[in-house]
Amino acid sequence: MKLLFKITVLAVLIAMGAPVFVTAQNDADVFQLKEKLKQFEKRQVYPSDTAYVNTLNDLAYIYSYSYPDSAIALLAGNAERSHSAGYFKGETNTFIILGDAFQTKGIYKQALGYYEKALLLAQKNSPRDVLPLVLNRIGMIHLNQGNYAEALSKFYESLKTAEASDNKALIGATLNNIAIVHFHQGNFVEAENDYQKKLKVAEAMLDTSSMSLAYNGIGEANLQMKDKVKALHNLSIANKLALQINDQEMLLTTSLSLAEIYYATDSLQKAVYLFNNALALSKQKDNGTHICNALIGLAKAYNRQGMLKEALADGLEALQRAEKMGQVQLIRDASEIVSSIYEGMGDGIKAIAYYRIYKTNSDSLNSLASQRAVAIEKTSYEFSKKEIAFQRKTLQQQWLIFSALAALFSLAIILWVISRSRNRLNHTYKDLQHKNEVIAAQKLTAEETLSKLKAAQSQLIQSEKMASLGELTAGIAHEIQNPLNFVNNFSEVSAELVDEMNEEINKGNIQEAKEIAGDLKQNLEKINHHGKRAGDIVKGMLQHSRSNSNATIEPTDINKLADEYLRLAYHGLRAKDKSFNVALKTNFDECIGNINIIPQDIGRVILNLITNAFYAVDEKKKSGIENYEPTVSISTKKMHGKVEIKVADNGNGIPRNIIDKIFQPFFTTKPSGQGTGLGLSLSYDIVKAHGGELKVETKDGEGSGFIVSIPV
Repeated sequence: MKLLFKITVLAVLIAMGAPVFVTAQNDADVFQLKEKLKQFEKRQVYPSDTAYVNTLNDLAYIYSYSYPDSAIALLAGNAERSHSAGYFKGETNTFIILGDAFQTKGIYKQALGYYEKALLLAQKNSPRDVLPLVLNRIGMIHLNQGNYAEALSKFYESLKTAEASDNKALIGATLNNIAIVHFHQGNFVEAENDYQKKLKVAEAMLDTSSMSLAYNGIGEANLQMKDKVKALHNLSIANKLALQINDQEMLLTTSLSLAEIYYATDSLQKAVYLFNNALALSKQKDNGTHICNALIGLAKAYNRQGMLKEALADGLEALQRAEKMGQVQLIRDASEIVSSIYEGMGDGIKAIAYYRIYKTNSDSLNSLASQRAVAIEKTSYEFSKKEIAFQRKTLQQQWLIFSALAALFSLAIILWVISRSRNRLNHTYKDLQHKNEVIAAQKLTAEETLSKLKAAQSQLIQSEKMASLGELTAGIAHEIQNPLNFVNNFSEVSAELVDEMNEEINKGNIQEAKEIAGDLKQNLEKINHHGKRAGDIVKGMLQHSRSNSNATIEPTDINKLADEYLRLAYHGLRAKDKSFNVALKTNFDECIGNINIIPQDIGRVILNLITNAFYAVDEKKKSGIENYEPTVSISTKKMHGKVEIKVADNGNGIPRNIIDKIFQPFFTTKPSGQGTGLGLSLSYDIVKAHGGELKVETKDGEGSGFIVSIPV
């Protein structure tokens, strides 16, 4: 995944590391600053007042990342005002904020000019914390332009000065920037190491926002190294940390990262949902870099879904925005997906045209010399177009005089065009052949990655099954004990009956012996019945732990399956916690009969829902509510060609703010060590695999109900 959208976040992070002029952070502060400016302007000497300069800088800083044009307009004349007053700190901060505003707009040349002015002042007059701050910003300009060597040089210089002043916030921010350079160079191991160093600094500072950014970077590096399970784990942590502090900028960053990994694992609906959320938030903030990345992500997801029209619209919009900002990396990524979309539409000419744009910008990121060559080639191309237009106009003016000559000339032009078209077709064929080879190599890589992901997924699913089997163990022991008691009792009685029968035979009472034999037969039938019952329980246990590769669809009594798992789960929990009590209610539709399902999989779903319901009512009971009777019910009914299984409880319900996340992998509200966060996610996938759906109904403070709907 491309990390350009992170670079804008880093500007905020670095500013947090050196709060030399940041004092206002929200709408209330903006209003307060505006009122303060009005008070200054009522005084005649306010232009030379350093407090007025600082207030302008504070307000412009807030605007620089969301409303850059307003920041630029606000600071008109502020540097000169500071210089005249001999206030070098105010002048330095003004240049830094102007650089931030122009960097947000993607106008890197002007941004670099202001940063270099700030650097000169910082080296002469400003506090030592300002120098690494400015060096970091200059490094980001070079990073955005693809000049990695120069970017690393500035970042390491910044790191050295930050360490000298023991400014941990700037140290962490600079390590993050160094990690991004290594990431762009393809050194993903080094990038992960840099992010780990940043994480240690953030943890020492108890800076949740920086911790979220570090985990996000680690997850990105994991993804590039094909470790998708580890990547999803670290990205989920990053998203949770951002949610804890409601950091909108980090939520946007982590949403884009999670969307990318869902795209990589073909969870396209989740990817589209997250990309759309990120697009809406980035447009609200008018952040061009985030907008482009969200559009590129949507284009890729729609393209893979076969929605080529929607994919093309998003891809072209991303390319247009990227070209307007002049960001080479974004132009490269947008033109690559647009080329792929046109290829899918069968438009080879446009596919090649956009592929050339992609190739040009891709090469330019590897060499500054290639950037100059592209510029020269572009200038030459523009000149050639003007020359051809002039020649065409001249021919039109001479048409009436030299009609015969023009006809011959036109024929020559036609022959030349035919020749050139033939050459272009040959070139296009070679380009397409090369792309097919690249695609074939990428396909092999993707298949290998998919195979590893499936293996990891199987391991996770098996771990979850064994965890649920552990929940059942005590219940299974309790259930097996009942039939075994019957077998033992009837065996003892049968042995006594055999002795009595032998006595009657010896006495010659044949009729009495026959009656005893009849009783003995009934006892043996009961022994056989309870023995089969114990065997069925063991069979169910084996099916529950069996790998899915051996699972088969078979006719199953859903009422019996639901009742069995309800009792097993209850007895299992009772065995671990004798104080646990709950009222169990069942309401089974006897008209359902057998339905074709994979019984161990649907049993796992029912077990998970029942276990969650037991946990919910137990938590509510522990809260000390008076006259509360924990109740869990399970019911089945057949309607409209479907069978519905509903597990309901009268617990506390599910909060509205997490209702959309409960089916996500690794999401859990249970304390650490009491839940894997995979139960509902796997249940959702199992029901979907049966062609059904899993829904939830909840009321805050009253309880929840999960409904499994399976077609029959």
